[in-house]
Amino acid sequence: MKRLNRVGQKVQTIIRVAADKGRTLANTFYFFNGSEFVASAERLGPARMVAPGTVAVSVSGRQWVAVGGDRLNGATGWAFVSPSVDRPSQDGDAARFSDNNKALKLRAKLDQYLDYFHDCKGVLPHSVILRGEQFRTLGALPGQVYKGVRLESFS
Repeated sequence: MKRLNRVGQKVQTIIRVAADKGRTLANTFYFFNGSEFVASAERLGPARMVAPGTVAVSVSGRQWVAVGGDRLNGATGWAFVSPSVDRPSQDGDAARFSDNNKALKLRAKLDQYLDYFHDCKGVLPHSVILRGEQFRTLGALPGQVYKGVRLESFS
């Protein structure tokens, strides 16, 4: 069996303590801000109800991280993550981008565009629109923030 990350170990402890006391758990999802327990619920629910970076763990051990959005308006979606890897936030963003060759080239082009926009206008754009295959290449989700710019999906 793979070693669980910190939040997985904490949920295992909650389940074990409840079983030792002969209680059944009514809640099936546990929410963590980093490795600190913040809430529990019967279902996962919409991501907009939690801040980006919140980790949700089910009783069965599956884990999701809230990505995109901001602390004021909540996250924009849930991304399934490995229960054996700790996911610290990176510059305020919970999700990490892929580091394969295609993703690095796409991020370099995105950086060039942001630099060009900043040179011309003096500010960064509020959002950048990407195609679905670009999101898959980056390993990102619509609504996620990259260097202070929101990534939006082209429909």
